[in-house]
Amino acid sequence: MSNSTEPPDREYIVPLCVLNAFLALSAVVLNSVTIHAIRKTSSASLPKNLRVLLLNLAFSDLSVGLVVQPIYIIHLTFPFESQHGDNLQMNTLALVTGLVFVCASVLGVLALIVDRFLAVYLHLRYQEIVTPTRVVSILILSWVISTTFPLFWIVQEYRYFLWIFLNVFLATCLTTIALLQCKIYSIVRCHKFQIHAQQVQGSKHIEDETRATFERKKSSVRSALYIYLLLLVCYLPKIFTTFATMKSKEILAKILHQYTITFVFANSCLNPLIYCWKLRHIRRTIRMILRNIFVERHSGTDSCGN
Repeated sequence: MSNSTEPPDREYIVPLCVLNAFLALSAVVLNSVTIHAIRKTSSASLPKNLRVLLLNLAFSDLSVGLVVQPIYIIHLTFPFESQHGDNLQMNTLALVTGLVFVCASVLGVLALIVDRFLAVYLHLRYQEIVTPTRVVSILILSWVISTTFPLFWIVQEYRYFLWIFLNVFLATCLTTIALLQCKIYSIVRCHKFQIHAQQVQGSKHIEDETRATFERKKSSVRSALYIYLLLLVCYLPKIFTTFATMKSKEILAKILHQYTITFVFANSCLNPLIYCWKLRHIRRTIRMILRNIFVERHSGTDSCGN
């Protein structure tokens, strides 16, 4: 039986490793450029709270490509390199590191959505209530939670409890974000009606001020929505296949399990594309960074030629 199953394992693991290597490299490059661009973007264009939340999310995505996926690739190839086939320690290491940074990414998206909800709900009171210090404190707490609970996986007795907790945790986060998005949509519609009413009444000063505040928040709210939709696309296949193939021992179930994990990791290299697409200030900064790199390289080549 073992001889008949090893060739299929090798056949699907080789392209899986290549795919993970490509996604890991993309995540490292894209998130590194994004972090540099967010830091270079002026505070007038990017509010401090939003800057901290995006940096946190980009750092967790960078860590997935820099730490989690290389360990996962080693975990995939370890059974073929090990003489005894003992993959337990590498499996535990890959799982724990993956859970830490994946939980951090999910909580980072949740914190971003909550912040955007408070921005449109509190409106003028937002800066007074949601201070940068409180945002940083919440993010530190999210990293403590993300680091603490996966460590229980090392203890054999807690694994079943942790598996249930993680599924409940993920379902709760996704449901909470969905409800907040619905509430944000409702508030944004109310703001549009208020602006329209002010236009009818002819109060130009209030209209211009309200519209300027609304337009500043609209792009970040849309970005948060697209980040959440991307999270759903990448995470839902893993949730469905986990329940569908929970007790299956077939090779197809194993292949689906591994590929849906890779799909979860793909979320880390796709998030920076959302920032560039929907946040024009970050897109402009990245364009400026790339232009400076190519101009310096071109000028350096010309000077060497001369």
